[in-house]
Amino acid sequence: GRRFHANGGKGQAPNAAGGGATNEASDGQRVRKEQQQLLEELTQAEKEDGFEAARTLLERRSSTVSAGALARAHLELAERAKRASSLEQVKYHMLQALKVQPRAAQVWLDVCRTLDELGDLEQCRFLLERALECCPSTDLLALRFVRVLERLGDIEAMRQLVGGMRAEPVERTHKVLIEAVHAEVRAGNGEAARAIMQCILKRLPQQGPIYCEACRVESILGHWQAALETAEQGVQICPKYGPLWFVLLRQAEKLHGAAAVKEYAPSAIASICSELHWKIHFEVATACSRQGALPQCRQSIGRAALQCPRHLRWKVWLLAARAELWEGSADACRRLLAQARIDAPSRMQVAVCLERARTEEFLGNLKGTRVAFGEAHACEGHDWKVFLEHIFMEARQGCLQAAQSTAQCALELHPATGRLWSALVALHHSGEGGAEAALSTFKKAAQEVAKSGEVWCEGARIFMNPLGRNFNLQRANKCLEFAVHLTPQYGDSFLELFRLRFLLELRAWIRAEPLIIGLGKSAPWDQRRPAALGLVVQRICRRAASAIRCRSFPLTVQRGQDEFPQDGVDGIEGAPPVALNHLEILCSYADPNYGFLWFWCRRSSLSSPGEVMQRMAEEIRSDFLKAGALRVYVWALICQVTGADAEMAQYLWQEALTVQVEDDPFEEDDVDTEDDSPAQCRTAPRMPPVEADFAIGSMRLSSCFLHSVTSLSTSERRRLIFGSDILSS
Repeated sequence: GRRFHANGGKGQAPNAAGGGATNEASDGQRVRKEQQQLLEELTQAEKEDGFEAARTLLERRSSTVSAGALARAHLELAERAKRASSLEQVKYHMLQALKVQPRAAQVWLDVCRTLDELGDLEQCRFLLERALECCPSTDLLALRFVRVLERLGDIEAMRQLVGGMRAEPVERTHKVLIEAVHAEVRAGNGEAARAIMQCILKRLPQQGPIYCEACRVESILGHWQAALETAEQGVQICPKYGPLWFVLLRQAEKLHGAAAVKEYAPSAIASICSELHWKIHFEVATACSRQGALPQCRQSIGRAALQCPRHLRWKVWLLAARAELWEGSADACRRLLAQARIDAPSRMQVAVCLERARTEEFLGNLKGTRVAFGEAHACEGHDWKVFLEHIFMEARQGCLQAAQSTAQCALELHPATGRLWSALVALHHSGEGGAEAALSTFKKAAQEVAKSGEVWCEGARIFMNPLGRNFNLQRANKCLEFAVHLTPQYGDSFLELFRLRFLLELRAWIRAEPLIIGLGKSAPWDQRRPAALGLVVQRICRRAASAIRCRSFPLTVQRGQDEFPQDGVDGIEGAPPVALNHLEILCSYADPNYGFLWFWCRRSSLSSPGEVMQRMAEEIRSDFLKAGALRVYVWALICQVTGADAEMAQYLWQEALTVQVEDDPFEEDDVDTEDDSPAQCRTAPRMPPVEADFAIGSMRLSSCFLHSVTSLSTSERRRLIFGSDILSS
């Protein structure tokens, strides 16, 4: 409550005002000390005699402590009750906190945050309405209310809330307005959102952060030129706002390449503080490295190294090593990595060792790679990320047993790390145990790390495997909804949702087939059932192949939940539905930055989420038409929709294999194969799909786990090995 003291010293003399400020600071320190002491007493009581003892202690002390300390104590007990899954106690203590401090906005925010985590959005909405009545001038409450209304899908109520703030000064409400603009973009009203953002810019032209938000909106909507123009306008009006210059450099490189970045760099250096000058040179070097301009890259790296703080200079050497590696200078690359190891602080030595391991793997020196990982494990402050990189390295080489052993060792030391669990699930899915072994590991992982979006994504892959016994699109949809809600920065979840859209569309086609409808209603059809279903297999395969080949495959399913009669799956509820028709925009807002499949589809670090998803569409097209996935998916969906028994499933499998979907092979321009791809990779005959081919989301990527990355092109290996790097991938 100390943040909401009234300011009543307008007419006081300077010394009186100073005394008031001193008293207020002293009161704040006293309240903080009182809160700390009370929380320590509650912790000790709970540790000795349990939660009830802590609750009794708080009731006994309630008359002797300040309102702020008492409210904070009730919120702390509510949090502990939530961890113990005692919903009744959670709501009781939150209510007591609100009774003690009904006009403290932070208390309302903490209560609403807890309700949000519990998934009770309607109750959260009710409390935010009451909160705005008690604290009408608190923008943080309005900001939270906008987000809750968007998640509830009540855009009209959100508009009424924002419209009611029309009379308020825009200087105070602009954060709420900008959040509403983003909500409109996510709802598909991009043009209206752009207009509102331009109005905000006209009213507040001196605010650099608003220009950054406007550039973000334009970029998400694909208006790259408008984003560049907005950034140019912003740096002219707010030249000292450093983040806007970096937005401008990225937009310039996206549209015009490294030359444009070099052109803007002198103006940026002349405008922003000297502490950021090395970062400008770093951006120029990165752009030149991506474009293959090594001489210009070296010049900018030299300038960045001279102006960079010593404790950050190792990052410059890593960028230089990467640039030399791309040009084939392995010796220079190794020397620069050695210098980075010398300059890096002790806690960052592990990052240099991991970079060396990636470099040696890229050069084909597996012995050197494993030596580098050994050094990384011995570094001060190494954590689960070293194990994760080691697991991925073994998997990229097709050494699944070694990767599984490393993952299991890592989980013994870091049992609560979701990314390690997800890696183990993927390895089991790709291994001899297949989807069954992966499902068993997934169940264990879901118990250990229930809030890991990566684990839920792997669960979805199990349920989307058409050759597995647990093929179930409803469960896959629910898993992916959890995945994007819990870990939106994990790109694989969005790409798997994109693949799910194709499968849901195929399922809708099958259910709408007249023969399928007739078989479900008329008993006499049973005698001709095999022939009828075989005909459905052929019709769906040919129709889908034709649409995919012409790139005219319709995606009409808007929400995965709409395709299933029940919302819950085995009692699993709570994740908000995903608007599949706005998937690209939702992905752009999440701005994913990692994922094995994500790096496979991302051509460069400049690739927008929309471009990554377009590349995923080409991967799906290749899997369906070249790798035989279309026949397998159609077979699995028809068996599921019709409830085919084992004998019928075997008959339909034979029918599916006879359907020719590759009768119009790709032309060279359509293959989209890297220029440096090995010849045997392009001409190798495709074997019939197996269960492990569907483990990672792309059949060609899944084959890397089975046969190593040696058959991939240089640029593809580069993306997989260095994709997680932030320097110049």
